[in-house]
Amino acid sequence: MSSSRYRAPGDPGPSTSKRPRVVDTLAPETAHERHQRLHALRRAYDRGKPPPRPASRHELDVLKERHQFVRDSDVDPSTLSWEDQLAHRHYETLFREYAVVNLKHYKSGAIALRWRTESEVLSGTGHLTCGSLRCAFHAPSPAVLASLSLSDDVPPDPADERPLVEARLEELEVPFRYVEAGEAKSVLVKVVLCRECARKLRHGRRKAKEDRDKRAEVDPGACVRLLVLTDVGGD
Repeated sequence: MSSSRYRAPGDPGPSTSKRPRVVDTLAPETAHERHQRLHALRRAYDRGKPPPRPASRHELDVLKERHQFVRDSDVDPSTLSWEDQLAHRHYETLFREYAVVNLKHYKSGAIALRWRTESEVLSGTGHLTCGSLRCAFHAPSPAVLASLSLSDDVPPDPADERPLVEARLEELEVPFRYVEAGEAKSVLVKVVLCRECARKLRHGRRKAKEDRDKRAEVDPGACVRLLVLTDVGGD
């Protein structure tokens, strides 16, 4: 009586061979290169931290690197690199009629500006409200919205110029001087501010002009202040 459960000594039995495993690599390695790579991985894990990940660039990284506050309209986009073309397409989608301003460091003359987002444009923020990000009149007033039969879900009529806050607003066109990629630039920017924030903006402009004049007396070549936050120019 025979049974497949029992085999005679030396009988290899049925074949159990499998297809050999194939390991694909991004690039061929020599034995020395493979040894160095595995040794580096072992040392990284022994130190309690993961091995370094390969550097990669995403569209957001490119936009941060190539973004410009105001781009030159005379440059043909087709002549630019793909990174600058991506930044140019993003720039064309921005709402550049009014800017919002950060006056946190206005006493030192440092003023930061950015263009409004889509939600800010639709809600009238920065146009029918104060454009200062830290102002109490920056967001639309619920009482004013109620008096105009509006709500947070219903955007105001674009043709309606009535303020959405209980404050008097001023529309200003200020010369904005800043340093971008090591190059000094200047552009006129429109902002809408309440009286108090307009006073702070003017104070920052005067302070920046006084600082430039003082540095010019010491070093005639120093005409632009290098700041982490962009600077508002003088009159």
